[in-house]
Amino acid sequence: MRNIVQTLFVQQPSTMASTSSTPPDQYKTWDAFISFRGKDIRQGFLSHLFKALSGKQINAFLDENLEKGEEISSSLLETIEDSYVSVVVFSENYADSPWCLDELVKIFQCMKTSGQIVLPVFYRVDPTDVQELRGNFGEAFSKHKKEVKILEGWRHALIEISNLAGWDSQSRNIKSESELVEEIVNIVLEKLNHIFKGNYVNDDLVGIEYRVKKMEELLFSESINDKRVVGIWGMGGIGKTTLADKVFHRIKAKFESHCFVANVREEITKQTSNALRDKIFRQLLGEKDGYIDTPCPGDFTMTRLQSKKVLLIFDDVDDSYVLKGLGGNLDWYNKGSRIIITSRDRQTLINVCLEEHIYEVKELINHEALHLFSLYAFKQDHPKEGYEKLSEIAIRYAKGNPLALRVLGSNMYSKGIEDWESELKKVKEIPDLNIQKVLRISYDNLDRYQKSIFLDIACFFKGEPRGRVEGILDACGLSARSTIGRLIDKSLITISSYNHVGMHDLLQQMGKEIAYEESKQPGASIRLLNYKDISRVLTRETGTENVEGISLNMYEVKDNLVLSSTAFQKMYNLRILKFFNDSNSSRGQLQLPSGLEFLPEGLRYLHWDRYPLNYLPLKCCTKYLVELRMPLSKLTDLWNGDEALGNLKLLDLTSSMKLTRVPDLSRFPNLEVLLLGGCRSLIEIPSSIGELKCLKRIDLTRCFKLHSIPQSICNLKSLTFLWMSHFLNVTELPENIGDLEFLEYLRIDSIGIKALPSSINQWENLVDLTCTGCKGLTLLPLTGLSRLRNLSLDECSIIEIPQSLGLLVSLESLSLTENNFESIPASIKQLSELIQLYLFGCKRLKCLPELPSCLRKLSLGNCTSLKCLPELPSCLIDLSLENCTSLESASTSFLVPEHKDEDLIENFLRIEKFLDFSNCFSVDKEKVMKDVLKTHLLKHKIVRLCIPGDEVPQRMRYKNQSGSSLSFTLDQPNLIGVSLCLVFDPKNYYGYRVRFNCEAQFIDKSGHNSKISKFSFQPYCKTNLLESEHVYLWNELFYISDSFDEATFKFSIEEASLQYHIEHFSLKPQHNSGAIIKCGVLPIVRDDFLCRDKKRSRNKKMRKKNLLRLKLKRDQTPYNSTTATAETH
Repeated sequence: MRNIVQTLFVQQPSTMASTSSTPPDQYKTWDAFISFRGKDIRQGFLSHLFKALSGKQINAFLDENLEKGEEISSSLLETIEDSYVSVVVFSENYADSPWCLDELVKIFQCMKTSGQIVLPVFYRVDPTDVQELRGNFGEAFSKHKKEVKILEGWRHALIEISNLAGWDSQSRNIKSESELVEEIVNIVLEKLNHIFKGNYVNDDLVGIEYRVKKMEELLFSESINDKRVVGIWGMGGIGKTTLADKVFHRIKAKFESHCFVANVREEITKQTSNALRDKIFRQLLGEKDGYIDTPCPGDFTMTRLQSKKVLLIFDDVDDSYVLKGLGGNLDWYNKGSRIIITSRDRQTLINVCLEEHIYEVKELINHEALHLFSLYAFKQDHPKEGYEKLSEIAIRYAKGNPLALRVLGSNMYSKGIEDWESELKKVKEIPDLNIQKVLRISYDNLDRYQKSIFLDIACFFKGEPRGRVEGILDACGLSARSTIGRLIDKSLITISSYNHVGMHDLLQQMGKEIAYEESKQPGASIRLLNYKDISRVLTRETGTENVEGISLNMYEVKDNLVLSSTAFQKMYNLRILKFFNDSNSSRGQLQLPSGLEFLPEGLRYLHWDRYPLNYLPLKCCTKYLVELRMPLSKLTDLWNGDEALGNLKLLDLTSSMKLTRVPDLSRFPNLEVLLLGGCRSLIEIPSSIGELKCLKRIDLTRCFKLHSIPQSICNLKSLTFLWMSHFLNVTELPENIGDLEFLEYLRIDSIGIKALPSSINQWENLVDLTCTGCKGLTLLPLTGLSRLRNLSLDECSIIEIPQSLGLLVSLESLSLTENNFESIPASIKQLSELIQLYLFGCKRLKCLPELPSCLRKLSLGNCTSLKCLPELPSCLIDLSLENCTSLESASTSFLVPEHKDEDLIENFLRIEKFLDFSNCFSVDKEKVMKDVLKTHLLKHKIVRLCIPGDEVPQRMRYKNQSGSSLSFTLDQPNLIGVSLCLVFDPKNYYGYRVRFNCEAQFIDKSGHNSKISKFSFQPYCKTNLLESEHVYLWNELFYISDSFDEATFKFSIEEASLQYHIEHFSLKPQHNSGAIIKCGVLPIVRDDFLCRDKKRSRNKKMRKKNLLRLKLKRDQTPYNSTTATAETH
């Protein structure tokens, strides 16, 4: 802004921080506080400013106390604290008032301590008079009879705040007071928007702010260091998940780890609780893989979790017992952890948390409901003219349920008043309005085809990929693509980011309820979902031509269900038959002791887990079938006949272990997906596979007896994914496999091939090539794979890497672990996109060429012949050299970026670098540690090191000769970080992995202790593999504004798997501190900045010089007060 007063002082860090976009930790009552001298501006400028702020819905505080005394009230001080922005209006008599000056001191304190934004306005006064205490401001100070300390505080606050950027009402750039008011209000609004930037992205989150604040009170009242479970309770669709999501994003930065577990009730039916728990733990621990899949996690996992302050949200829980298996136990986590649970069942929450810690989500109040409804009905935040009364009627029917308001509003969108009146008249016929009946309004407005598709999705296809759902329903003659689009528009279904069809539970329940009601009506379509109904129909053979769909979760079947061979005889119109088992257990099966004679011809979708027969019936559903899923079946062959399936798009025979052959695939001309993984008895793939012009995906993993891949597979022009593993009898791939021109993913694991055909260079679209465990593989030149991003050739005993490696211009990740080559071609430098390079276990590798400048991760562990490293790229952040026993030299110059812009980026992102030299006994350890310490002293990088050694580096300023703690006197001010070091003796430790912790406490001149600071370092290397003592060296950066004289540092270890050893091997617990035999600390100080007093002195001299220069200029030109003021500032 051109008219903002330019300050002559450099802004202090707290002022800069006040403009951060980070949302505030707590909501404040007031958006803005106005500090002013009443007799100067109350009736004029102030009233206009306050009115303008109110007009922008800015909640501004205006002290209406006309008779201000000498002492400012405590409530007013609290009001200042409870404001985001303070606007200080300096007017002619401002400094006359002790009240105003006390306000100013408080405002200055809030600016420094909490980052409050402060905006000064110089109203008809010269800014220089305020800054230099001249004129009225100087005279006012000479009249005050106060203690020197108070006067100094006033003077300090005046000078500091008057030097902030603000407005001069007498500037020639400001033409009128109204313009000044408008600009002040706009800047205040801009600052407030910046504070709350990213808080509420969605326009339709009406009323969420108040609810989030109430949740924060429940979460953090009384104490922030206790452990607490908080429940969110309410009816379906009321906004529990939305509230939990917003709270999660608001507070997650307060925790070391966090995880949002969505749809617990649904997810627990799709996978075991152990599997879901493992996913949660991996996210909390920052791991990408690793499966426990046992009822109890390992002791080391528990130890690591107990060190973390976590935020866990379990969404949609209907059984409190489930939480125990998913990690919903606060005892597993560190102090300060929070668990939030959403549920429709209050009792579920009472079972796991205190009743006073349950927040009930109430319905939206009237104006909130109207706002939300209008967003969907009118695409604006209020009703259109003429629709006001009709809108009020509509929201009364919705009774404040957000989901009902969205659906109802969408249903009314773009309709005329007569249509509205008709619809609302229809609504009145529904008694006791509840959510399902409100949602039924949208269903009733669908046409016949739309209703059918909605019910099919609710009953059979929720969570399935959209493309597959459309294919199945299109085969039913329902024009699925356009209809699904309409259902999305009507808020009846959703499409996830992975393009899966979704539906709110309430809507799905509504759909199932409608299907159940329709099944009772004579002649209506029947969708059977209830076990008792299905059992009765199938065992008594009472099915009719009205039955269109059957879906049964076999986990619900306690005993085996015995069917006759003609159980489906009368169901001529059956379209969907789904016998599935979400639990992957063998509990409950369908038995066919007399075989199966008939499946309806009209079937489009057949899913039968653990199908009990060797064949499908001769009179089978071949004409219209789109998907055939028979996982874990006892099939040996699909049919004895020559049935053709012209519409079949997906064939899934996964883990059908008795299957020896598949039929002539030319009879499936539209097949897109062929899944044969785990068919252990399968001997061959028919050559007719080459005729499948639509085939996109093939899974041939764990087909142990497969002896060849047919040459005809090369004819599959549409194939994008091919996965083959564990058939050692296959010694070669078809030579023309390169003809698969659209192949994107090829994964080969443990098969008997010795070379990849040269034709693979024709794969211009290949993105991922993985070939692992193919012993003795010869790698031919790679020349045409221009789009390849990932290349993995692990454990293939490769002797030589071709020079053509450098032609893989799109390669981002290269893994060549446990191979036999001695060198990497120099052309690797040309891989300008390469980020990750894995060479672990390449024991014959002796040297490396110059590496790509973009490389960020380099893994060289167990490269036992490697003697030296080249200059490494400056953006490298992870260097793993464990067990490189021959390594003698390793450049660490990459720790310091070559270019300033790289330095700035690393500083901004706070990137950590990790160097693992464990068991590298030949390397120049002193040089490596010296270089790391130099980097620590740069004051903006986090670098962590593990290296053999039994001494703390000489450069560490404070160190001990033994033990895990030390205390010392700080002889340097301006502490901004520390470099920490410990010597670890693995002989005194019985764990596999370790986490080092350090607690630091500082003491000031008065003997007061600071809050304990905690630092940690969790190295990757396993401590049980260390062959001798090792030095762990790392740094921590922080900012301490206070000055301290003494410091104490205590190092400790979080022991891994100790409990496991105690229980199973009867080992006595060891004291962790015994494994830390020495330690050291190097304070990092801010010695490259001028101290505050020197800076202020320099700025003051500069200001006087500028004023003198301006005075000389004035003497040479005609005087104009307006231009003089503007030029000065």
